[in-house]
Amino acid sequence: MPRTKGSKNKTAALTIDERIAAVTAEIDSLQEQVKAKKAELKKLDVEKAEADQKKILAAAASSGKTVEEIIELIESAK
Repeated sequence: MPRTKGSKNKTAALTIDERIAAVTAEIDSLQEQVKAKKAELKKLDVEKAEADQKKILAAAASSGKTVEEIIELIESAK
């Protein structure tokens, strides 16, 4: 039966310190990605709130009701 020449895995084994450094670097990178995604989410939440406010104002304007009537409706729903 023929034998294989050398190791099947040609890459050198990393030391524990090198593996720790690699994992630490990966964690740092992921934390930066999470930070960026949180900022993006915050921006999207603001955009959604603004769009919701515009919908409410448009609905109030098209309803033909006075401001006082709309406030009374909202307060009576509580």
